[in-house]
Amino acid sequence: MNGTPRGLHRRKVLSPAKEIAFTALTCAMLIGVQYALYALPGVECVTVLLACTAYVFGARFGFFTGLCFALLRCIVFGFYIQVVILYCIYFPLFGLVFGLAGRLKGTKKLPLSFKVSLNAVCAALCVAALCIAGTGALKIAPVYEGMVYTLLYIAGVFFGIAALTFDCIWIFCRGGEHADRAMKLIFVTSAAALCTICFTLLDDALAPLILGLSERGALAYFYASFAAMLPQTVCTIVTVALLFVPITQTLDKILR
Repeated sequence: MNGTPRGLHRRKVLSPAKEIAFTALTCAMLIGVQYALYALPGVECVTVLLACTAYVFGARFGFFTGLCFALLRCIVFGFYIQVVILYCIYFPLFGLVFGLAGRLKGTKKLPLSFKVSLNAVCAALCVAALCIAGTGALKIAPVYEGMVYTLLYIAGVFFGIAALTFDCIWIFCRGGEHADRAMKLIFVTSAAALCTICFTLLDDALAPLILGLSERGALAYFYASFAAMLPQTVCTIVTVALLFVPITQTLDKILR
């Protein structure tokens, strides 16, 4: 265990040949799932599938699978410069984040620093979202007000509930395997929801620059994107909460 931080677990890893094969299979699965659900706005399962595979197979696998998926997706749906840049930045980083998070998979006890950090992030996001929504700090057109503030309230309530649930399990269910699994599930669900929100925000930052939109056009693009963010965020929360544990348990058998 030399070189492994205290509280973290050194996992088994795939051989290079298997890693290449599983990367190809995962990319094919992600492309197939996105193509099948393409006609349903806001409904996608790419997030939960990439999160699960990266969590089990590691950060390198997650990074390169995310990058390969981003490039292959363009062959199916077309090469649009803003989409290519957005996907090639977001999905490799998403795979990397969940690959690193997978180091917690075999831990018997979650590190205290992890628990404190999760509380701080969830609390900060909860307070920020509710304060902005409650004070009406965003000066936006009336047509977007209901949609934007609804999203902020939903995000604030979700992260607040996530923090409270995590703390209740931490305090009242110490030492139990099921409690540990529940805390990890809360973490990955919160992380996936936050990443989904960041995906839209990154798009809002990149697209106006690449497309050369004016300031007014950039603001219109920003507020219009919330229509896609809300169902995607809800879909991410539901799919990760329901599917993450059974999928990762199935994939973990491959490493045994």
